[in-house]
Amino acid sequence: MEPAITPGMTPGQRIKLYRKRAGLTQEVAAQLKGVTVSAWRKWESGERSVNTLGDWIDIARILRVRDLYRLTGLPVGHLPDDPAEHETVKPLRAAIHAYTPADDNPMSLTELRAAVDLAWTTWYQSRQRYTYTGPVLPGLIHAAGVALNQTSGASRREALRIAADLYLLVRAYAKRVGANDVALIAADRALSAARDADDPIYRGSAAWNLGQVLSNRGHTEESAALCRGAIADLAAVDDQDPVRLSVLGGLHLLLSIQAARLRDERVSLQALDDADRIAAATGETRHHWIFFGPVNAGIHRAAATLELSRPGEALRVGERVDASLSPSIERRHSHFLHLARGYATQRDDLAAVHMLLRADRESPEESRLNLLMRATVRELLARETPTTRPELRLLADRVGVA
Repeated sequence: MEPAITPGMTPGQRIKLYRKRAGLTQEVAAQLKGVTVSAWRKWESGERSVNTLGDWIDIARILRVRDLYRLTGLPVGHLPDDPAEHETVKPLRAAIHAYTPADDNPMSLTELRAAVDLAWTTWYQSRQRYTYTGPVLPGLIHAAGVALNQTSGASRREALRIAADLYLLVRAYAKRVGANDVALIAADRALSAARDADDPIYRGSAAWNLGQVLSNRGHTEESAALCRGAIADLAAVDDQDPVRLSVLGGLHLLLSIQAARLRDERVSLQALDDADRIAAATGETRHHWIFFGPVNAGIHRAAATLELSRPGEALRVGERVDASLSPSIERRHSHFLHLARGYATQRDDLAAVHMLLRADRESPEESRLNLLMRATVRELLARETPTTRPELRLLADRVGVA
């Protein structure tokens, strides 16, 4: 028997209604979907929108709903679309799976290190980072593979460190373009290279990298456990090496987000406090391409508070952070997007649109690819007003949800 749908029911209320009809708890439904319980709760409460048509289809299957309109309340034309695979993914996937032959004219390790560093700098500082970074990654993967095949001794350890840094970048890029299979392989290879190099700081940065992938795929408990293990490994060394402290601080910040998603407020706040203490000692740093310092600690405190379903407090924390001091375009874009989510949750749509526009100014390419950006724009369009309409519709056109 179909449950009674009343006019004005939100998509979240409909998910809750059909979940109860199916006799499922939030925990079971989240497990079946492969997301955290926190994410499922936020779908039902309306704090977070379902991002893609694929997600809606999965939810309908889990809740045994045949008619998407009854579940979503939205006509097919208003449902989110699953973006097509980014044009750079196919050659990137081919490169990461390729067998690497010998090369009669390999890059020197000095040249390879310079090329990887340039690719990283472009990724974090260029407003067209997808345009310039994606095409160079397949060639760098090949060059790193050749270097690993043709070096030994101390040179091989350096080649392993370079490979670990490269795979950190491949993971970050692949995650942002939705190639989660490539991101997972890259993260695993970075950790393997770090272990073979027998470098505890590289192991820590590679663990942070893999933790990001696990988090993105909804494996929150596994990501938190990985963070705790890497933190224990790095904390066992009692020195004031700024590189070690920077990586240690980054792991604490990642742990804070995972704990918030697991609704473990005590662990989340403790991790944030630990990160603050480390940041006070290091200042703003960038080691192993992990940006860490007081600014990033503030950005993460706001994000963790938002994850704990306290948007008002998250906004108060986030508004005190000067994100312009972060050298990372990704961090700045993410911060403004999280503020937009907080304002949207509180139905302060004018402020939400303002923050979305600030995020878009940081990186239009990022906005077009970011599912949270697209979902937030779509949500605001559904309740647009004459005040928000002009800028919101222009933004919707730019990010592809008009």
